Order: sequence, then structure tokens, then C-alpha cells
Amino acid sequence: MTISIKQILFVPAALLLLLIGMVLDNTIISLAIIAAFMVYAYLEEKNAVILLFVYFPIRPFIVEFNPTLKLVGDMIIFVLLGKTLLTNRKNWRTLIKFQWFELAFFAFCFIGAVSALLSGVSLTALILQLRSFLLFYLVYYIVKRMEINKQDIARFLWATFLLAVLICIHGLIEKLSLRGWLLPPSWENMPLSAINRIRIYGLIGNPNLLAYYLSFAFILTLILKRFIQGKAVWLINSALALFMGVWFLTYSRGTWIAFAIGLLIYLALTRSWRVLRTTAIALITGILLVGLPANLLANTIEESDFGTAQRSTQKQYDQRDGGFADRMRETFNDDAMEGSKRAGRLYILEKGWTIFQDHPVIGTGFATFGDSATLNVGSPIYEEYNIDREFYSDNQYIQIIVQTGSFGVIVFAVFLLNMLYLLWRRRDELKTASVLIAVLLGSYVAGLVYNIWENDSFTLFYFVMLAYVINNSKQVKQADTFPTKQEWG
Repeated sequence: MTISIKQILFVPAALLLLLIGMVLDNTIISLAIIAAFMVYAYLEEKNAVILLFVYFPIRPFIVEFNPTLKLVGDMIIFVLLGKTLLTNRKNWRTLIKFQWFELAFFAFCFIGAVSALLSGVSLTALILQLRSFLLFYLVYYIVKRMEINKQDIARFLWATFLLAVLICIHGLIEKLSLRGWLLPPSWENMPLSAINRIRIYGLIGNPNLLAYYLSFAFILTLILKRFIQGKAVWLINSALALFMGVWFLTYSRGTWIAFAIGLLIYLALTRSWRVLRTTAIALITGILLVGLPANLLANTIEESDFGTAQRSTQKQYDQRDGGFADRMRETFNDDAMEGSKRAGRLYILEKGWTIFQDHPVIGTGFATFGDSATLNVGSPIYEEYNIDREFYSDNQYIQIIVQTGSFGVIVFAVFLLNMLYLLWRRRDELKTASVLIAVLLGSYVAGLVYNIWENDSFTLFYFVMLAYVINNSKQVKQADTFPTKQEWG
């Protein structure tokens, strides 16, 4: 699955355009850049989908320098949606043909929206939260109605590979500079706790999101490796070790657990021991050659005058020093458990259950409890329940229970289980379906510690891969146009 350099040039061109916008930070130039992306999306819709995988992983970094550029991804998606509707207007039945999980997802969003309006949520906050849930479903809707060929897949895999390498290199620079180089000033000066100062946040601005992104990059690079021969195999193997080394340095315990569970499920479904061997080698090599040396170098640099000055701001609220062992002990020690009861995940669970008992049918609505919208605009129910701070629930299930009540829980369960059913039916036809079964079941676990369905790093990759599986398995494709079962299975 090889491509020419010309076929992937649009990726560095897009990065260059975004860099220009970041450096100049001019509204007119920014709007011109957004318009250029919109025109390109209309003319080259498949490449535009790939650009979403280039843009969204670095979006938090970009908007720190130029907030106007936060519209790039949304505008690309809306142009693609408009072109999809226009292209299929004569075959309009295909536009309104939905799977059960899609209908359940619509019902979930409807319940959350109606309940939010009844709770007094502002229209702005509601739109923000609906965007979090629906934006990448729209990408699924678009890709499902595209004809995807081998060259499209190759460009997608290589684009993901190249950006992941860039993100990892930047992450190591962040680690070794003690967050002092190539970061926005607001990130450089961000006060961090002892157990978070050791983590790589990356261009994505969050170690947990970075870990999820690298998990997908690793999976897709494993697929890419199957079609690579000769000296390029060493490049791929080196990149896999790099990904795992930086993945380790995120210290994202929830992602580690979800990845391990997903891997075990995939092995149970496919008996593909070669995948286990490759993953184990990449992980061990990454830790030994990337993770541990980076930690040792960072500790040495921290003892220098530069390191002392750099850490002074970051230690503003927590003067302790932390390391890997401290982060692991923090998971289970008594102080951490007590802190969790006062202000952490256990506190959120207790508050959530109390609120649910008062609103058991359709909940309190979107943008009321621990979602991305409440972080931006607050919640109308916090004062009533003596919640004195903005927080992220870090538990998708308690958020759904509180915000959509019993009805929302039922339709969201249909959403999750129907996707699993559809993938299960296709597992013998496409090995990619087995990959997504593992990813989906892993996400069930991740939902206990993350708002996984608001996670751009997860939903963008997952929905696009799901669209490919459902689209490719329901039609008979010619081998010279589409990958065979062996090629993209």
C-alpha cells in the first residue's frame, strides 16, 4: 500500500498554512485560511477528511496562538456535509437511512437537549455540548456515504503516521525542556501538581487525550506495517517504539488499562499472536530506549539552574517532587482516596447520584453536570447542589445518568450495544471489525474514568473506522478498486 510523495503533499501544505495563521494571528488572514480549507474540502472531499486527522489532534495548540483558527475543522465538516447532501440529493433515501444505534444516538441527544432547556441551560451552552457529541458523528455520516479505495486508505495511514511522529518528537522536546520550549506561554506557565508535572501533554494539551491518540496511531501503524517491505520496515518499527515510549510518558493509567483490555479482546477474537509480539516488543523497546532515558535526562535537567527556574512556576500550588512510582501509588493510597471523596471522582459520583434521585426520568440536561460545556459556561444546578467549582466528570456514565436520566441511559445503552452487534456480525468478513470490537469494548471500560464520547481523539478515529467497516461490508466491491478482505482486513 504505497503512495507517491505528491499524493501526501497536501498534509505538509495544510500544516504550513496553519503555521502561517498561528504566527501572524490576523483576523483577515485567518478567515482567508479558513475559506481556503473550505474550498479545498469541496474540491477534494477525501483529502479533506484526512485533514481532519491532521487538524484536530493539534487544534488545542493552534488556538492558543490564534483562536480564530478553531473554526477550521468545523467548517471543513460542514462543507463536507453539504456536499454529501448535494451529491446524494437524487438518491435521497440513502440520506435518511439510519442504523438503530444512530436513531438511539439522536434520541439521546434529543432527551439531553429538552431536559437542558427545562433546567434553564442557555442556548449557547446547549449548542456547545451538542457539538461535542454530534460533530464527529457527522464525519461518520459523511464517510459512510463515500466510496473509499486503496489509495484513500494509504493516504490516511501515512498522514496519521507522519503527524504522530511529529507529535511524539514535540512531546519529547516538551519533556526535556521541562515544558519550556515550543509551547504557548499559557502552557509553559501552567501550575501543575507533582504527579502531573512528569507527564507529557503534547500538542493536544492533555496527557490522557494524547495517550488515546497514540493508541490509535499505534493501531493504524500496525496496519500500515503489513504493506511495507524492505528498509522501510525499520522506519515503521522505530516509529512504533517511539509511539509506545511517549505513550508510556503520558502516565495515563485509564488508557493503559483500556488498551490492555482491548488488546486481550482482539487476541481472543483473532488469535493473532504476531500482533501481541509486535506490541510487546514496541512497548518494551519504547520504555527502555525512549521512556526511561527521557525521564533520566529530564531529572538531570531539572537539577540545573534552568530546571529550577522552569519548575518554580509549575510548583506554585504543589511543591512536592513526583515520579512514576508516586503516580502509581497515588492510585490506591489512603490520602488519594480521601481526596477523591472530598473533591475527586468519588465526590462526583456521590453528587451525581444525589442529583439523579431528584431527576430520575430525563435528568437535568446537557451542560449541567461535568461536561465540556459546563467548563466553559457553568451550570444552572451547581448552586442548588452546593457544587462550588467547575469540573469534568471523568466518568461518562455518571454524566449520562445525571443529565439524561433513565430514558437517556436506555437509549445510550442501545447506541453502544447496537454498534457492538453490527461489528460482531461483520467480524468474519473484515478483521477490521474485530479491531473495532476491541476498541469499543475498551471504550466501555474507559468510560468509567473518562468522558470518552466527548473525546476528540477517540470519536474521530472510531467513527471514521466504523463508517468504513459498515460501508465496505454491506456492498460487493471490485478488488481493483477496493482493498480485498486480506488487504484491509
